[in-house]
Amino acid sequence: MRLNLQIVIGRSLSTLLLLSATFQIALAGNQFCYPRGNTNEFQLSKKIEFIEDRIIPKTDGDPVPEEGLSCKWKILTDHLDNAVVVLTGFDTETHLSERRWKRSVDSAAQQQPMRYELHSKASNSTCSSPSTSEPKPVELEMLRVLQLTKGSYLTVSFRLNRSSSANIPGLQIRLMEPGFCCRNITNFESNCYTTGSVHRNLTAELAAMSADSGVMRLASFSSSAALQNFVTESQRTRVGSGLNTRSKEPLNLAHWLRIGLFYEHRTKKVFYLNCGAEDCKMAEFEDADKLYHAVETTNSFVSCGSLRAVNVGAGGEVLWRVSFRDCSEQLPALISFPDAAGNRCGDWSQPVLSWMLAAAQPAAKEEQTEGTNSKSKNRLSPSPEGMSVLGMVLLGAFATTLLALIFTLMLLFMGRRPCLQYRAVTPPKTVPSPVEKGGGFDKVCHSDSGKPLV
Repeated sequence: MRLNLQIVIGRSLSTLLLLSATFQIALAGNQFCYPRGNTNEFQLSKKIEFIEDRIIPKTDGDPVPEEGLSCKWKILTDHLDNAVVVLTGFDTETHLSERRWKRSVDSAAQQQPMRYELHSKASNSTCSSPSTSEPKPVELEMLRVLQLTKGSYLTVSFRLNRSSSANIPGLQIRLMEPGFCCRNITNFESNCYTTGSVHRNLTAELAAMSADSGVMRLASFSSSAALQNFVTESQRTRVGSGLNTRSKEPLNLAHWLRIGLFYEHRTKKVFYLNCGAEDCKMAEFEDADKLYHAVETTNSFVSCGSLRAVNVGAGGEVLWRVSFRDCSEQLPALISFPDAAGNRCGDWSQPVLSWMLAAAQPAAKEEQTEGTNSKSKNRLSPSPEGMSVLGMVLLGAFATTLLALIFTLMLLFMGRRPCLQYRAVTPPKTVPSPVEKGGGFDKVCHSDSGKPLV
């Protein structure tokens, strides 16, 4: 009995210690704003499972003082030998209603009380994100991917008046772990994958990614097999084995997400963005015949691909589909970036735009040639409608000519008829008639026949 009690007490103490440690670890990632007026410094460290740090723009349960809140944090990375960091905004008041939430976000966007700056040190070995020329606002839907070289650091500042009741978004700082990324970001073939929340067309999406850091790209796949493997990996809840088993959050692919696949209508082929260590170029999709896809639009030379995966097959596999749509459609994007700092950076959107422009030129020439040939055929061989009109005109002209000929013959016949009748009834010449003395009928008729009838 005593032994069982000791075992129960021991297990209870172990559970309490584990919960306490977990609670302390969770709190270690929260950086609150206290009215001290000095700069809070902390190291961006790996900790356990690369737990993210969260900068929360309020005090930990304390009311906002009369003078308001004013805080500044300095996030150090001296101990990191290059790293990839993801900055996102998050809602600190998730219990607010949707209407109040929208109003709060609008007022927060106007005030922009929380800002961040990147102080980067140039490196010859890796591509580092450039330092910000001025503080950038922290927004609820922001997504920034930064490559930090050793010695780079972030500064975050925050100021809020007591009278302000705006729901200020907090700043989430996540350090990517090679081979794992983080708990809610998928790792696949040395890349991290996440979804954006802003709906943009293709041109705006490419511009936003290039202007940010040159590290983010549209997720692109070389074959249907690679796409299937990615979708399967993105839906895992646990990775690893044994003591190295770790939990993951499945990637939400229930809605259409823009990806780096493109359909060319002229050749009826699928292309993808093939990026190496130094440059990117467009390449033909390896097995488009095995790609589960549908072409939703044909009013342009190139259509943009989007991915959706919601159903689970009988064997447990995730079913996915690619839809090629109008590139001007407003969609969120499936984004990829490296899980460790490297030489992958720059304006990779230019190969996509250049290829789309080049694909449009032959198609436009073909349309122009087809239009010219069609016009030539129309000139050489009139249409059925033109043939019917021409036939009616010719028939009318023929009928008019025939009527005129008949009328002329009738007039000629009527002019010669009195002479013929007179000759038929004239008696033999016994006594010269008075008319013969003056010339006779023959002389008159012959002289009149030489004159025009009309």
